Amino acid sequence: MKRKGLLLFIVMLLSLSMIGTVSAAPKLRIMVNNSSVDVGVQIVSGKTLVPLKAFERFKNTSIQWDANTKQATIARDSMKIKLAVGSRTAWKNSDAVQLDVSAKIVDGRVAVPLRFIAEALGARVTVDAATNTVWVQERANAKLVQNYNSNDLVVSRIAALQFPVEEREPSKLTGDNEALSMTYYFPEGRSDDYFILYGHFVKYYEIKDNIVKLVWEADLDMSKEATNKDFTAIFGYPVAKEYGKAPVLAPSYASFYTSVWGSQIIYGMVNADGTTKVSGQSLYWGNNEPFVVAIPGETKL
Repeated sequence: MKRKGLLLFIVMLLSLSMIGTVSAAPKLRIMVNNSSVDVGVQIVSGKTLVPLKAFERFKNTSIQWDANTKQATIARDSMKIKLAVGSRTAWKNSDAVQLDVSAKIVDGRVAVPLRFIAEALGARVTVDAATNTVWVQERANAKLVQNYNSNDLVVSRIAALQFPVEEREPSKLTGDNEALSMTYYFPEGRSDDYFILYGHFVKYYEIKDNIVKLVWEADLDMSKEATNKDFTAIFGYPVAKEYGKAPVLAPSYASFYTSVWGSQIIYGMVNADGTTKVSGQSLYWGNNEPFVVAIPGETKL
């Protein structure tokens, strides 16, 4: 009895010594199109399941749920996905796919395999191990990509401005900004990156993998004129604060100025040294008309 008591005492001491050294695994964070999935996330056999409704955040995507058959149908463009609760066989159009884990109903919510659905819909899935975060970002749909690849710069640029935007980092620009106009700058002959100037704020975006990413942003000092022949010259004012990776300036940019209400546009070319050439303007531009127009003499590179 004494020996058993001694062993029990030793086990208790060992257990107490481990308290404080064992911590719970950090909670997995799921971000779908820059929005957090706060409830309904499940980890089953190492696979992540999320509520079916999380994919409602994808553009041009429809979701149907048949309560009788417990089958979900998700459609986007030409892709139609079908899967049923409890079944490890899913369908991508007419092709059967074997899942690692089946869909489930948890607390009244339909939970579906995250990576399978996201990638079948054409989204990009990345894991940030440092923050224990899974990022799901939809790409531009087939029609937008087709327009973006058009040799018509107007069509290409309009599509570029409609691409999904990935914003992993919140904007660091602070302060009141009562901008009544916005100016868009595209490198001459291109549509794969652009600046947006509004008030004293400016942001720079790049398109990669059919996703727009915010790369750089700055707060301009409107009390001074730009003197350096760098990217600040095209805006007319020097940078007071900046965040992110500053872009390499192109030789010239196509610029499109528009008022908040879209009733006025001014378009032309801006050179790296700040010199400008106005190609055209309208004081009575229709609200439903795109402000991106053809600039005489400009062709797609």
